[in-house]
Amino acid sequence: MTAKSGWLVEQLPRVMATDPVLHDLVSAFEQVHDTVRERIDAIEYQVDTGLASPEMLQFLGSWLGVMLEPTDPAEYRRSMVREVGKLLGWRGTRFGVEALLAAATGARVTVVDAGGVYGAADKVPPPDPVVVVQMDHTGHLTERQVMAFLESELPLGAKVQLDVRFQPQPARGRARPPATGDDNG
Repeated sequence: MTAKSGWLVEQLPRVMATDPVLHDLVSAFEQVHDTVRERIDAIEYQVDTGLASPEMLQFLGSWLGVMLEPTDPAEYRRSMVREVGKLLGWRGTRFGVEALLAAATGARVTVVDAGGVYGAADKVPPPDPVVVVQMDHTGHLTERQVMAFLESELPLGAKVQLDVRFQPQPARGRARPPATGDDNG
């Protein structure tokens, strides 16, 4: 034998293990198997949002329909993938929209709509396609990004009324150095 025997080569009958061509062929299969096995053994760490590489996090986000920006902080991207995964079954509902927007912006969010579940004997209110979304602020997102998010999460035909309570205020005036204290009057 020309090379050190591995676990698969050691399982060959002695006569076959002495053939250098067969030995090298089985060693190649063994290397491929070991590489695949290592990757499979590490899969739980690759899909853990707290441990996944940035590339894998981007890939996990794409599975869930989340477009992550590479410029966003790493912890924010991890948090978004984690929250979307938790809320997957709630997407499109009032609770789901509130929770996802809160995770994306860090703001308190309230969604008001006329939707509901009614029994056969219940009086059904007239249809109202308006969904009112009230937020304290939009976080690092623009209102346009929030509206795009809402359009992707709400049912087709829903009209969104976005109410952002606190708008970012542009800076006014000029910064001035503190007074020097020359007038001791």
